[in-house]
Amino acid sequence: MKYILGLGILIANTAISAWTEGLDFKKVEIPTGSDSMAPNLSLMGNHFALSWIKRNEGQESQFFFTRWTGSGFENKNLIAASQKMFSNWADIPSIVEAKNGDLYAHWLERISSKQYAYGVQIALSKDRGKMWAPMGWLHDDESETEHGFVSLIQDDANVRAFWLDGRKMTKASGKMALHTAILDGNEIEEERTLDANVCTCCPTSAIQLTDGPMVVYRDRSSEEIRDFSFVTDLEQGWSEPEKIADDHWLMPGCPVNGASIASSGDLVAISRFTFIQGKPQVILQIYKQGQSNVRKNLVLDKKAPIGRCSTVCSKDAIYTIWIGKEKKQAVLRMAEVTPNGNVRRQEILCALDAGFTSGMPRSILSGGYVWVSWTDSNCIHLGRFKVNQ
Repeated sequence: MKYILGLGILIANTAISAWTEGLDFKKVEIPTGSDSMAPNLSLMGNHFALSWIKRNEGQESQFFFTRWTGSGFENKNLIAASQKMFSNWADIPSIVEAKNGDLYAHWLERISSKQYAYGVQIALSKDRGKMWAPMGWLHDDESETEHGFVSLIQDDANVRAFWLDGRKMTKASGKMALHTAILDGNEIEEERTLDANVCTCCPTSAIQLTDGPMVVYRDRSSEEIRDFSFVTDLEQGWSEPEKIADDHWLMPGCPVNGASIASSGDLVAISRFTFIQGKPQVILQIYKQGQSNVRKNLVLDKKAPIGRCSTVCSKDAIYTIWIGKEKKQAVLRMAEVTPNGNVRRQEILCALDAGFTSGMPRSILSGGYVWVSWTDSNCIHLGRFKVNQ
């Protein structure tokens, strides 16, 4: 059975039309059901895939995905099921397609009964997701610490993983680190540390640029400055960490609020949530590859935004999604920005919860639409609006 566009969209569109008078934003029926959480979106073939976790209290939690065909969703496929699966609103599973069509998936599993002792499991499918073979832990460490906030991207013929690794945090003085490794067929290789002291629980975001893979993450200084940094794999090896911008956010704890990087051609866009001079802001940074010393920073929202940004790019525009405020109501906002940094429009897509139940909004550009996922207390939502791609 396929879940197709139809009456469900008409009903949902009526419910959100008051927020989107200037934008035709429609909700799409999805085969996720109730007790679903942690949605993610990934490009797959000519279309995209939606993945999520189905929570089963006291039983196995299940990690599913379904593929959009252009007119509806295929039957859902089970990737993994486990009583040890760690379900978290911010640290969500993902899928990536390698250049040869193989699929890699990651999710979190508990290492022990301690609250935040979990690691990253990897699985591989060679038949478009019908069958999945476990590859084991992503990391060569099973300490009772946190390992997560993974980004998976294509890297030549392989897939590269980035993640936060807490193995040094078995001691009170230990630090969270940023790690990377290569997924090559059935092997996990070349694990290494890229930054030995980073923020403990902010999502990472990575992309393949013409110069090589690049990952953006929230860094951490000895003075508790938590600004965003990036590292890139260049011909001579991995670069040293470099700040995206000097926001100088002094923060004694982790804000659980990552950046989002996207590109199209030589255009690179990075959205971030930060505090500048004590005020929360959502900022979009734009630059061209080869000209990273010339960066334009656009403040998209300084009206007490919550953040949790997601950004996608086409050759004609940059689209950034984030959680903001409209009076006292939390809302999902969208900004469309030209490649040269002019804001074409800002819209409110829908109302949602300000807390953890709204999850981490995700977006993807596919088939002439920007697709956006988010959650409420019991289920996942998916919407879309048409763009020039």
